[in-house]
Amino acid sequence: MKKILFFTVIGLSLILTNNIHAQIKKAAIISIYGNKNLSDDPLDTKLYEVLLNDSSFDISGTVADFEKVIMDKMIPNFSFSFMEKSEVISNLEYQKVESKFVENDVEGEKFTNYLNPYVPAEGYRNLAAFGPATDKKAIQKCFEIFPDVDAVLIAYINYNIYDAKGAMGISSKKVYAYCNIKVFNNEGKRIFKLTERASSNKGVMAVGGFVLDPAKLKPMISSSSENLLKEMEGKIAKSMAKMAKKLAK
Repeated sequence: MKKILFFTVIGLSLILTNNIHAQIKKAAIISIYGNKNLSDDPLDTKLYEVLLNDSSFDISGTVADFEKVIMDKMIPNFSFSFMEKSEVISNLEYQKVESKFVENDVEGEKFTNYLNPYVPAEGYRNLAAFGPATDKKAIQKCFEIFPDVDAVLIAYINYNIYDAKGAMGISSKKVYAYCNIKVFNNEGKRIFKLTERASSNKGVMAVGGFVLDPAKLKPMISSSSENLLKEMEGKIAKSMAKMAKKLAK
């Protein structure tokens, strides 16, 4: 029975792989970055502006580790090939691609610094892929720049603070780290989304929803990031199977 199941799984995998090859033969990663903001709500961002303005709050190392997991662990498992990173980031037209949402093109430097705290992986442009707020024109432009690709991939890591437990206005807040990997076609339409999350090990006290010591959030962000990267590595096979099934439709 186990042998039958094993060969059935192998057969299904081959079918899915062939179907994907029919749709996508080559892809390009066009953006990898991290978002230092702890909430999608601009009002919440105000609560953590001290942290966001802290020069020691640096997630560039986490973004580099995030990129390494994607490049070393995930990309080799795709059934189609990817352009070399050097080909993408060295392209002069790619270097000029503008993001409507995450570049410094919003009036008011203070607004930009607080609401666009994005940290790119080395060489990459920051391109938004946030559902309704997606850089569709920039994504379509990348297909003009790289006409040989059938799909493009954007990956980012972001964070969200949440109430782990609490009562009487006093709570313990923890931080979730999220991995977001999205694949788009030449129409700028998302054809696949993979999301994973992991929590920080420890929490921090908040009164009335306000974190009393924002500095204590930094080790929580590091903790949730480390847990997320471990989670990603542990789920590579499952994630790739999920992607294969989705893209084969």
